[in-house]
Amino acid sequence: MIQKKPKPLIEGLVLVIGSVLSVIAPFVVVPLALLVALVAYILIFFRSRDPNVPSLSDILCQGQIVVTTRVVLLLLFGTLPLMLAKSHSGAIALWLVYNFVVLMLVLTDIVISPRPENLAIERRVSQKLSIGRDNRVEIVVSNNSHRPLNLEIVDESPVEFGENGHNVILELDQRTSKSFSYMVKPVKRGCYYFNKTVVRFRGLLELVIFQQEYGEATAVEVYPDISSISRFELRMKRGQQAEAGLITERRRGLGSNFESLREYVSGDEFRRIDWKASARKNKLITREFQSEVNQSVLVVLDCSRSMGAVVDNLTLLDHAVNSALILGYQVMKKGDKIGLLAFSDKPQVFLPPGRGKAHYYSFLRHLYAISANRVEPDYDSVLRAVSATRLRRSLLMIITDLTSGEAVQKMLAAIPMVSRKHLTVVVSVLDPKLREIADAVPESVDAVYEKVVARNLIERVAGLSRHIEKIGVATMMITPQQLNSSLLSHYLQVKLRSQL
Repeated sequence: MIQKKPKPLIEGLVLVIGSVLSVIAPFVVVPLALLVALVAYILIFFRSRDPNVPSLSDILCQGQIVVTTRVVLLLLFGTLPLMLAKSHSGAIALWLVYNFVVLMLVLTDIVISPRPENLAIERRVSQKLSIGRDNRVEIVVSNNSHRPLNLEIVDESPVEFGENGHNVILELDQRTSKSFSYMVKPVKRGCYYFNKTVVRFRGLLELVIFQQEYGEATAVEVYPDISSISRFELRMKRGQQAEAGLITERRRGLGSNFESLREYVSGDEFRRIDWKASARKNKLITREFQSEVNQSVLVVLDCSRSMGAVVDNLTLLDHAVNSALILGYQVMKKGDKIGLLAFSDKPQVFLPPGRGKAHYYSFLRHLYAISANRVEPDYDSVLRAVSATRLRRSLLMIITDLTSGEAVQKMLAAIPMVSRKHLTVVVSVLDPKLREIADAVPESVDAVYEKVVARNLIERVAGLSRHIEKIGVATMMITPQQLNSSLLSHYLQVKLRSQL
């Protein structure tokens, strides 16, 4: 252990100055010296009982203590007795003693109050948040001191979430714990940081305020709407298939997926008889199975400028990414392959179709990293890249915005390259505000112009869709709210009809 060397020069200087002052003004120095000795004894007494208590210099250097307005008022009241002093030296002595007494009260409040180290703060938040959804953040506070505390807690969430801090006033008894929670709603995918949690509380004499930061900065990743998967599964368990977009035709066959039970007829295979059901019904019952066809799905996402338009606090690209997440989950559950191709003016992300949970997690990570670019889409280059790959025949779902301008015209010439080999569908995500403006009754000249522009855009998208369908490619013109059900329905129809 390294021992600090004494500083004789400083100690000697203090001794000389103190001696000179005691000779010049003994009526001032002597009371002050007695008070200093008393406070020093009190500090030593408390530190001997609890060696972990930090020294006053450590506390002040860390900036953990702020005096309250009560101290300011006490100092102001200390000027009143000066008017009663009969001499200048007496007034100075009275002023010094009074202010020193106030200082001692402040120090006493620091010593006898609970220490900030007696508090424990824990932030509980998922490391993966869902975009556009309320995500819960929980703060657990533990008071390990022997006195109740009134705490002011400020938890600083990322500024990108819209709120920079959440203030809570909490009354906490001694040796107890409490928790509170709040919601954050991120509107953009990416990595963000929660700052440290700040806690303030007053001393027992209410002369000082203790302030301390707890914990460390917490990194969270905002993913596509992961929570929508659990909501989708819940709707399925409750039998709300129509709400989830899963009411499609079924084909009975020789597959392995159980479909239904029916009464036995002559010619049915004996191995399909359900003997338990037959015993319950007192007649022969056979199982029906749904034929299944393993297939490959490739989601082609447009990440160009037009997909950055905001609808319901999320961009069109974010809506498309959330729908691709749900689609990929269903494809994985049915044992099919799911892949991803993101493009703008060139292909950006390519994940070959694959199956299994590990591949789906990779699919999710690629969706997390996608962002919209301020460029026009180049359909020709991306469709040529698809046709150049050695993909087996797949279902291509091209999710784009057909209002993006002249670049869409190039799709008409390029899409036959992939439609000859792959089953292709072009999904145009349309801002619902366009339909509202086009159908609204204009009340001003500006509203008339907006109505004309909206109708022209809708008619252009409809015209492009008709041209694409003439080539033999299916199209959809839907709003972001219809994406989930439309993509799922189309996928299941293709699968159950064995079109691949």
